[in-house]
Amino acid sequence: RYDFHNELENLFIPDIEWGKDHVLPRIDESGRWENIPVCMPSLMTYGLVPKGADVAARTIPENESDEKYADFTGPLPPKVHKVIACTWAATTFRTRSNRARVSDGKRRLQEWLEFNLLSGFDHIYVYDNSGAFTKEDSLADIIGLFPPGRVTRVDWPCKICSNRDGNEGERSSQYAAESSCRLRFGTHARWLGSFDTDEYLVPMGEFNSMGEVADELDKQEVKVAVFKSSPAKPRLDLLVSPKETKEPDGSFTPTVPADETFLHAYNCNWEPFPRKNDLSHRRKQMYRADYVKLHYVHYSTITVVSQMTQKETLSAKESWLHRYVERHLHEFDETKESTMLHTKTKVARQMLSWQAKCSQGRLADGNCHIGFPFPTDMAAKAKDEFLKAGKSGTSMRTPNRPDGFGYNCFINEKIEQVWWPKLVEAVNMREERMIGRRDA
Repeated sequence: RYDFHNELENLFIPDIEWGKDHVLPRIDESGRWENIPVCMPSLMTYGLVPKGADVAARTIPENESDEKYADFTGPLPPKVHKVIACTWAATTFRTRSNRARVSDGKRRLQEWLEFNLLSGFDHIYVYDNSGAFTKEDSLADIIGLFPPGRVTRVDWPCKICSNRDGNEGERSSQYAAESSCRLRFGTHARWLGSFDTDEYLVPMGEFNSMGEVADELDKQEVKVAVFKSSPAKPRLDLLVSPKETKEPDGSFTPTVPADETFLHAYNCNWEPFPRKNDLSHRRKQMYRADYVKLHYVHYSTITVVSQMTQKETLSAKESWLHRYVERHLHEFDETKESTMLHTKTKVARQMLSWQAKCSQGRLADGNCHIGFPFPTDMAAKAKDEFLKAGKSGTSMRTPNRPDGFGYNCFINEKIEQVWWPKLVEAVNMREERMIGRRDA
């Protein structure tokens, strides 16, 4: 298939590898068959499709993209969802390099699930890693708040493997969970994305759901869509007073009040939309699950086309290069299509000398990790000045607020005016239903 021309070094020849006298053991003596796991299909294992049910009756209508590579992949399993999301989460976790311990896993997950179901994901699979740390608690009670037809919990107590002792922040368990979700559940979905619970996927422009966004991507023959990413800043005015979480060294732990949302508190990006200076190693992807054959956190590493020979590539009317370049990649337009708000938790060690740093008004990702958003009447002018400054805009000085802190971030108005109110309404309605069930 790959045009090796039968070169000896490229072939597997049993006689050379094993010799003429090698004989495979008899089946009843080898134990080989009993080591092969025979598993129920994942959709049935988790009750998404009842045993004996006609899966075909639950499938979504096909579109042209579903059959584009059928000549090379063969018939594909039926798709029951248009867009799904996977996440790896736990009640608590440690940040990379073991720098800090974060314990807001339940609260984060509940809000994240509420928002992403609201924004149009058909189903979300939660790989619950809590069992790697404790047998006393899990995320099951949070996931139980949502309909089983929309959210599925996968018990995932797999521990982190790291060659560096004490570095619990490594993420091998997360990478394995992502691959599991793609193989087990992506098979029956059109679009799939693996995200963290601090990453909010927001439809923009005229789009009202991620399902609508996915339909448009199919029309454009996109197979991999990229979200830009840079950590947002929590707005000081929406946090618990620093005095309440102050540390002896003068730092404090930025804390979102119980009656506030992370989406709202972190709606403050140091760069105006659409962003130009995002961190490419933090970008995330939403991709066609039948096209991407191997995905690694931020990258689609193997796809249907990347596996094709030159002859097959040209036959599929794709362009051929010896060094493969993905031709079906699309970077989201953050004002017209979709954006990702990265509400990455800020910890006390990032708040050392925060008052002095935040009084130096300038636009930058680092330096001051607390957000002081431009007022509406100043935001447009600040954005124009930033764009005119070009690359030097990342060090542009900004005016100070009356309290001495410098304006340093921009609010996404669609999140502020549309999605945050919707989220609050959805959260309140779920709480009312929960109270009603308890009182019944």
